[in-house]
Amino acid sequence: MSTVVEEVGTLVAENVHEILESAAGSPAAPNAKIWSVLAEGGWGTISADPENGMELRDILEVARISGRFPYSTPIVSTLLAGRWFELDEEQLAAGVVPALRRGTEIVAPYYSEGVMVVDGSGAPVEAAPLSVESFSLLTPVALLSGATAEIHGSQLVEARAAYVAVAVGCADAVIEQSVAWAQTREQFGQPIKGFQAVRHHLADAHIAREQAWTAAIAAAHEPERSARWARQGFSLVRTAIELGIQVHGGVGFTWEVGIQHFLNQVIELDSILGETQ
Repeated sequence: MSTVVEEVGTLVAENVHEILESAAGSPAAPNAKIWSVLAEGGWGTISADPENGMELRDILEVARISGRFPYSTPIVSTLLAGRWFELDEEQLAAGVVPALRRGTEIVAPYYSEGVMVVDGSGAPVEAAPLSVESFSLLTPVALLSGATAEIHGSQLVEARAAYVAVAVGCADAVIEQSVAWAQTREQFGQPIKGFQAVRHHLADAHIAREQAWTAAIAAAHEPERSARWARQGFSLVRTAIELGIQVHGGVGFTWEVGIQHFLNQVIELDSILGETQ
């Protein structure tokens, strides 16, 4: 895998960013309306045609962009599925989420009504989920039958890298919000950005976020060590987000500020592709 984002990757990332940004203010949940805009624009199917030249590195760029928004779509899993399986445009336009193993369970993250769940061979899973967990409002997890085959091998390696990239996007959002908070909130008559402890937290969060991005790239480059890179990547992202929460002080984990949605999403992804892999 190249470490350089190709022109098609930059094009897709920029357009996905613009479309997701147009939904600013949407509630923390899967956003079917904004997914339909992405699908109608063909941005979820672009990886399915090899002539478009969209490689994994390009998908990582899109994944990082998608993680920056406090609402979700199946754009990342659909781009991956289009790369792995022979699915038609109608299936991809519905949104595709693959089956993954979480310990002894088979699950599908980013599940919502209308999306298509596929097993490890790309075949649609016809049965309805046994249940849907909503620990993370952005990443509902469908619990599937234990007989469902999960993705494995090179597909699992790519999924690890892509979802660590989503987590890095979550850290991007929290750090940006934390810097803005430190520049405007005052204590003892001055912005809190002037306090050394706050500056150290922001600097450490930035370092952890950059190291996590390196882990995402490494997870794609080193298949035999991808599980280790994924664990490290998720851990570093959690460090960055937790530092951002501390910069916000006592309100850092309130519903009003909303940072907890990013942390919960990362914890959910880590539980599937980090801790137990």
